[in-house]
Amino acid sequence: MTKKIVVLGCGNTLMGDDGVGIRVIERLQGMKLPENVEVIEAGVGGMSILSWIEGADKAVIVDAVQTGNEPPGTVYEFTDKELPPSDMFMLSLHDLNLVDTINVGRVVQKMPEDIVIIGVEVKRVAEFTKELTPEVEGAIPEVLDLVLKELK
Repeated sequence: MTKKIVVLGCGNTLMGDDGVGIRVIERLQGMKLPENVEVIEAGVGGMSILSWIEGADKAVIVDAVQTGNEPPGTVYEFTDKELPPSDMFMLSLHDLNLVDTINVGRVVQKMPEDIVIIGVEVKRVAEFTKELTPEVEGAIPEVLDLVLKELK
């Protein structure tokens, strides 16, 4: 039986680098992907992420990360078995951040057996712009490679 895989891109494309997850999804939508893969623009995500990944066997989530500890464009990869600190991820406007949402999902619903989170360290998220900084734009090929590796 083929496993259902959902790839979610989180973020706000009007807030600069915060839109990196959506930009990755836009690139994936232009590729020929296996039939069992669903690609979703999750926007600012929050609790709605849970409904999109429910029933999937695997979820790959791409989101902006802001630690201030690594240079912009640094790519992180985590599984739900080794979640990063929740304060690495942006708070959505009226909701929980990504890590807290996954933890709630573990309590309230059947979660995918396999969850991979790919985060990109961002530089600019506080100003209204559709442009990514060059560092974050430059990380997209690496993120795409990691996502495609997870789909195999």
